[in-house]
Amino acid sequence: MSTPMTIYRELASLAPVIADFKARTAAPAERYRGLCGFDGFIDTFVRLQIPSSMAEFGPKVAAAAGVSASYPASHLGDKFGGNGPLFAAAMHDIHGGEIDLTYIGAMGAGEVLPIFHDALVGKTQRLFTLAHPAHTTCLEFTDGKVMLCDMAPCGDVTWERLLECVGGTALDELLRDAGFISAVNWGKLPHAGVIWSNIANRLTELGVPAKKTHFFMDLAEFETRPPADREDLLSRLGPITRQCRTILSFNLKEAWQMAESFEGHFHGKKSPDDVAELAALLRSRIDVDRVIIHPNDGAACASADGTVYVPGPYCREPLISTGAGDNFGAGCLSAAMRGLDDAGILLAGNCASGHFVRSGRSASFADMRNLLDAWSEGALGERL
Repeated sequence: MSTPMTIYRELASLAPVIADFKARTAAPAERYRGLCGFDGFIDTFVRLQIPSSMAEFGPKVAAAAGVSASYPASHLGDKFGGNGPLFAAAMHDIHGGEIDLTYIGAMGAGEVLPIFHDALVGKTQRLFTLAHPAHTTCLEFTDGKVMLCDMAPCGDVTWERLLECVGGTALDELLRDAGFISAVNWGKLPHAGVIWSNIANRLTELGVPAKKTHFFMDLAEFETRPPADREDLLSRLGPITRQCRTILSFNLKEAWQMAESFEGHFHGKKSPDDVAELAALLRSRIDVDRVIIHPNDGAACASADGTVYVPGPYCREPLISTGAGDNFGAGCLSAAMRGLDDAGILLAGNCASGHFVRSGRSASFADMRNLLDAWSEGALGERL
């Protein structure tokens, strides 16, 4: 039986969705508790000046093969990073600090490094570090980014190490109380699938009711993972979904790559209809409650209720792009926790990322509502 597909092409057509979003996010809510994990990176940001776009940079690099090349750049400094830490920080800001967060990840060997301590102590209740952080040099362009990753420490993030650092009793207490879990960056963490499965199994063993806990998963870039790893992951998602309310999120490139596992040929297809069709395909083949795909100008969600596409507040020249996907995911998860439908979840994700790329800071729900007002009035600029 086919499910309905709804494509919202213009913001004006979203009026009922916007009204519901504003009502639900402005109303008082319970204080949510949850945990985020499990990576940790230190990001060094470099802004290429000339050429400023990836489209120009790629051919120049190719033409310089076998010789050398030099390009002017601005070093923007170091920042705490990793999908998990950025996601956790965004969750705190979206809820205006009215949320109890625990972060478990790679933030230092033995103790949390100052760069993570300074960024997260004020936004979390507890921090547990598992390993040294990885390191990424982020080349920022006007039309995207290139991330050069030293991922060797990611192999140290294991279920055994998590139990050692957190403790079985403390972990069980966290899981009993958790309304949500965000488990991100499977692509960089070779042992993430085992961690995800064991968390879901632990929830079941603890007697946590099925579908009580929201479980958000983002694969991040997984191009280097072999097909066998992808198959292993897919086999784990069914049991996780039986216990939790699952959201599996992809950027468009990742969704194209995953579709190849099911003989879906979508590379280069970017229209709203194509993205929605791709989401529907993936959801029909992957055992999760929701599949979400987020290009940089909108997003699609496929669930048992059907497939929906919602446009986003596209920013041609983002102030920063690293972290936009994590803010998008935090917006989606937060909206799901507030009980919004698929369109409202996408709207929240789009507004969270749209605010972040314009301002460099994570949005609150109030910030998202203000962005929607400016967008509706045609007054939304490239900066906030």
